[in-house]
Amino acid sequence: MPPIDDATRPRVAGSVELEPRQRAAGDHLRMVHDHFRHQLETLTRAVEALQDASGAGASDGASDGASEVEAVRAGVHGLAPSLTAQQVAGLCGQVCRFLTMHHTIEDQNMFPAVATMQAYAPVAARLAEEHLVVHDHLERVDDLAVAVRTDPGRIGELVTAVADLRADLESHFAYEESEMSEPLGLLGLGI
Repeated sequence: MPPIDDATRPRVAGSVELEPRQRAAGDHLRMVHDHFRHQLETLTRAVEALQDASGAGASDGASDGASEVEAVRAGVHGLAPSLTAQQVAGLCGQVCRFLTMHHTIEDQNMFPAVATMQAYAPVAARLAEEHLVVHDHLERVDDLAVAVRTDPGRIGELVTAVADLRADLESHFAYEESEMSEPLGLLGLGI
């Protein structure tokens, strides 16, 4: 699936100066997204650590000094506690469920309310479309997390899927924060 294209997004926010109390909804939206950003960072570290622990991407057997240093580092990192494939699958499932719940709330409540404002309707529609792209990412991540439990050779696919999810979701969050804070404040909507 191609990444979300920022160049095709409608841009309308920026023409209204919000009062401090009107900025609260946008600030809260950013705080919710920051929580998800933290979860995605944790998930990224977990799948990368699982990949490192599985030996995927290990040295090609060259016996130069760099590969020996990497072998020592890998041994030291192996002493630290890391998540099992089952725990990583659980973490993936948790992140996917909470993001789906968050987007469902936006789709059912926030976007329809914002769409009542003609100028912001194209933004609400675009964000709802992006939720479908993000949902495809979430399904892929969740499916791969389950698959890795029985087929550790697929960990590289999971690492890539999480990176792709994170890239599109970060872009989506930034767009939503820049374009939705204004209509949320004008409507007096809470998040």
